Amino acid sequence: MAKAPKKPANKRQKGARKRAKKRAQHGLRAFVEEHHSGGLFRYNPLAALSERAVLWVKFFIGLALLPLCWIFLETFLVLLQADTFGAEGWKSREFLAFALGGVIWLALFFASRTALLRWFGKAVLWLYVAGHELTHAFFALVCRGQVSEVRISTQGGHILTDRNNFLISLSPYFFPFYTALLMLIWGVAEWLWLDFQPRHLIYLNFFIGLTWMFHISFTVFMMRREQSDISQNGKLFSYAVTFLVNLAIISVMLVAISESATLRQFAHALWENTTTLPERVRGVIREVAS
Repeated sequence: MAKAPKKPANKRQKGARKRAKKRAQHGLRAFVEEHHSGGLFRYNPLAALSERAVLWVKFFIGLALLPLCWIFLETFLVLLQADTFGAEGWKSREFLAFALGGVIWLALFFASRTALLRWFGKAVLWLYVAGHELTHAFFALVCRGQVSEVRISTQGGHILTDRNNFLISLSPYFFPFYTALLMLIWGVAEWLWLDFQPRHLIYLNFFIGLTWMFHISFTVFMMRREQSDISQNGKLFSYAVTFLVNLAIISVMLVAISESATLRQFAHALWENTTTLPERVRGVIREVAS
């Protein structure tokens, strides 16, 4: 018995498929900010009027943060050169384990973009979306908000909350969720029943490098796409805050695995670079002008 031919899709169905495909190509949605019956979001009629003013304020704050970004980068590079490479700290088992974890993840990340490991790419994308949305939810709770819904899929995700600020919206880009989860599990396991020895730290450092590079690679990948988290805070402000916090975290990690550097030394170098920056800038201007 012959099958009846399929009816061609009407224009409405074609349009719906095109819109769904276009949404799938966009970045992850962090929040559902429209009014939902029974939801927690409270509509503020003044929010739309003040949104542009807030974006301008954040733009100028982002401009003011640029010198601090340079100071942090300068201090980090000095730490990396003087302690890690200059003092041959890179030869320590802890640093090598950390670096190996980061390199392995980078290889997996780029391999997951190929057709051969597309299934792996979907799995790690789901993991990223889960960490992304759970980080939003965690910071919303920290900021005394309520979370009524968390949705996670490889096509994107969102949370439904009654509170939003730049900490909540930008948190997934500077808070390494899986690194923090790993360290929490390690600490609880050691406290409850396991007796970790110093030799076991190389395994912790390996997975810290792996999970932190997971965070950095997806942060860079997602920030290159259109993200509501970024647009609602302004790109300059969002990039400056994300850069500063991520650089501070990796600096603390390097100090933690270093045999000679301390947080006090890093803070002293940071303060010295901050206080001498105006004079160094004036010196460069005078040299260029002459």
